[in-house]
Amino acid sequence: MYLLPSSFGKFLSRFQANHTKTQLPIYTHSQSTLFDDLPEDEKKAALAKLHELADRQPGLAKTKTPVHRRRYFDWKIFAMTSGILLLVVLAIVALVKAVDKDVNPDLVAKLRMANTNLDRMALLPNDDDWVYDFTTSDKYTYEPGGVINANAATFPATVGQGMTMAILNLGPCSMLPPHLHPRATNYVVAVSGTTRTFMINENGARTVETTLTPGKMTIFPTGSVHTMMNVGCENAQLISALNSDDTGTMNLANAFFSLDANFTQTILGPDSNVRAMGDHVPPVGTGSAYGPEQCIAACKAKGRMVKRAF
Repeated sequence: MYLLPSSFGKFLSRFQANHTKTQLPIYTHSQSTLFDDLPEDEKKAALAKLHELADRQPGLAKTKTPVHRRRYFDWKIFAMTSGILLLVVLAIVALVKAVDKDVNPDLVAKLRMANTNLDRMALLPNDDDWVYDFTTSDKYTYEPGGVINANAATFPATVGQGMTMAILNLGPCSMLPPHLHPRATNYVVAVSGTTRTFMINENGARTVETTLTPGKMTIFPTGSVHTMMNVGCENAQLISALNSDDTGTMNLANAFFSLDANFTQTILGPDSNVRAMGDHVPPVGTGSAYGPEQCIAACKAKGRMVKRAF
């Protein structure tokens, strides 16, 4: 899954506020607090990338430009390019955080370049190359849940096969936030629990609602917006099959609140607190999120918060 986390939306609002001042800010080391919303390792990576990109700007070469002209350049050009670079760096960090980790990019590249199936087989000579253990993934959890993908990034043997297989774990009352897959149709089969699903195929289409219990399946066509929630008080598990080894995932709320505030404020209304609303959007994380508090409270009241693993 590769959507921008809410921390990127926070930075956008902060960056826009800076630009309402009469003078554009110039980046210095002391302004590294712009990255405070990121974990320490990602903060350092973002700062390093910013300086690397800034050093490549041709206009920053040392010259004997008169002082008054240097001030104009620093104030106008460098500040603007620095701002753009900040957005680029944060976008890169956010995307890396949100997508499946590529376990062997060199092997995947070779598999994609192979001329024949026999060439691909030669690149996967061991029996273990053809086995993927979903349960070893750090996303295999029911707290609140997780989406574990066997795809080109996580399981190189899928390259060229045209499929992704996934296990969807949903703890009691947990949900998959509304999202879409731009490059794949999604077949979902329930293994355990009771899961409600909602799907909108395109503008003007009705919302399709289903209830999946063990053995039942539904389909989410390519590009359709869909979501699902475990409406029971014990863990639910589903199997997902998608017809691409690189399906892509876009969470709608995370994407929406990463837009410029001029757009989000216009859509939500002038009296809405866009920043506060964006802060409440859960990060992409493992793919699943906690559902309504009322559901969780009801399950706890009944003493039925069964967290059975499968």
